[in-house]
Amino acid sequence: MKKEVVSFVLFGGTGDLTRRKLVPAFADLVHRGELSERSTIIGISRKDLTDKQYKKFLIDSISGKKEKAHIKKMDVKYIKGDFSKPGGIGALKKELAHCEITGCNRIYYLSTSYNFFPVIVKELKRLGLSKVVKGFTRVMFEKPFGSGLKSSEKLDRGIHSVFKEKDVYRIDHYLAKETVLNLNTLLFSNPILYSTLNNKFVESVEIRVDESLGVGNRLEYYNESGALRDMVQNHLLQVLSLVLMDLPKSLKPEKVHDEKVKVLKKLELSDIKKQVFGQYASYASELKKKGLKDKKTETFVKLELNCKSKRWDGVPLILRTGKKLPDKKGCIEIKFKPSLLNKSSGSNRLVIDIYPKQDATLWLNSRDTHSKGMSKPVKFEFCRECVFGPNTADEYSVLIDEAVSGNKTLFARDDEVKEAWKIVDSIEKVKKKCKFIVYKDEGDPED
Repeated sequence: MKKEVVSFVLFGGTGDLTRRKLVPAFADLVHRGELSERSTIIGISRKDLTDKQYKKFLIDSISGKKEKAHIKKMDVKYIKGDFSKPGGIGALKKELAHCEITGCNRIYYLSTSYNFFPVIVKELKRLGLSKVVKGFTRVMFEKPFGSGLKSSEKLDRGIHSVFKEKDVYRIDHYLAKETVLNLNTLLFSNPILYSTLNNKFVESVEIRVDESLGVGNRLEYYNESGALRDMVQNHLLQVLSLVLMDLPKSLKPEKVHDEKVKVLKKLELSDIKKQVFGQYASYASELKKKGLKDKKTETFVKLELNCKSKRWDGVPLILRTGKKLPDKKGCIEIKFKPSLLNKSSGSNRLVIDIYPKQDATLWLNSRDTHSKGMSKPVKFEFCRECVFGPNTADEYSVLIDEAVSGNKTLFARDDEVKEAWKIVDSIEKVKKKCKFIVYKDEGDPED
């Protein structure tokens, strides 16, 4: 298999994401033979650094000796530039001058505020760095992609004036989590499951992403976004669309995206009395210390939606996420309707763990040998680590690898983002009418 040689241009090149996720991902891909050591990393930020200092910064971001050695061998450049202003990244043209002559594979990675996306892509066009001579030119955008429908549409107009949609990769790292990657295979390759995933058999679907930590150093951003915009708009709605989507005509990216969009278009909020927003108790004091106004921003949300499709109409679709909850846990739980023959039997359940484990458990009823005529729920477990071993690729390794390969399945398409923002915007309009609670730190808001 050919190892791709790619020039990665990192906007926000000294940021936390670069240090924690991107550099380890590059090292991992080289180590696994997916990426050539002849690839280049070009970092752009406002800090005063030399190429040598920047390379040290990258190497220090990695723990493994072999991975460090890979980054040492790679060509690393640094540009001090203010990408918030036109003309602020002019030096990039010199670093990529060879692309205009011999051609090259380029990936621009925008790990910046979405406000800078249009400025950066227009500057790339002005510098002549958006056109393809030979090889590929792709652009990756970190979430959030806007703050609502209007802002996301404005971003798309600016980006599409420079790049075609086929070259745009909007990142949602949840789509690269091993459990989520396995959803299509698990649900579509097992008729015993797919044939029962409908309103005839399913009582409810719940996607839960609980976090044990608070907002931390993201306080200023989070106070504007809240859990609804930060988690529901992207992660939870993306996962829900994968669970509910019909069997696509093929597993080609466009066909998968088409089915996800169909789901998103049919989602609506159910009874407003069933929607819950909340805030952990110490959040207000955290804001006060930073001199920020308490806007009653939610750090917890539990929503109930309905999908107005023939297959799913009437099934409660529950999305729950929050900060400073008792445990860090993410899962998808599909609860089936009780048995018509024996109503005292427990409900069948399929629980798919997202984290910390990546397992799946199917609860079925079996005869209880100790109680005459009674049944007992028993679990059938799939332990991923037991079968495949402990080494699972990090989400960012997966995403960068897929972007290099040109596979867009794991990236949100423009109309997916649009439909998700429509849902969130409609919820924002009625949020003040919904139940709002203050819950104990590390306490469960539903207790």
